[in-house]
Amino acid sequence: AALGARIDDDDGSKDEYGRTPDDGLETHSSREQEETEDSVLRCVALAHGSQGDSGLTLNRAQHVKYLSDMFEHLPAMFGCLDASRPWLAYWILHGLSILEALPNPEVLKRTTATLASFQAPEGGFSGGPGQMTHLAPTYAAVNALVTIGTEEALAV
Repeated sequence: AALGARIDDDDGSKDEYGRTPDDGLETHSSREQEETEDSVLRCVALAHGSQGDSGLTLNRAQHVKYLSDMFEHLPAMFGCLDASRPWLAYWILHGLSILEALPNPEVLKRTTATLASFQAPEGGFSGGPGQMTHLAPTYAAVNALVTIGTEEALAV
């Protein structure tokens, strides 16, 4: 459901925000899901209360800065995600694209070359140099290249 829509719960109560539907079978993961949703909804309610009727505010400049910084240099703690480089590129590029703040053409050209270096001669992409190709990094690499959208990126 859209943020702010009222939803009738199974028990007849009203929930201002839609919740993840379940099948009525309580499991460890369903309890964790409910706890996570409760935590997020408390934050949303606090934000709405402090913002009045104007709703939540996206601080675009801070988001662009964060994503741009992450795109140029990931902190060392992300080293364990070496096999996920196409995913990191896609997630960051997609966020910047949504914010209409894609990196400059030179950065996009380098990114295209990096992603192209992950492609195997027979097709498919790996998560990084010397790694095996498979569907997950191929999906992410293709999405990143489409997000870049240049002729060079689309020709990879």
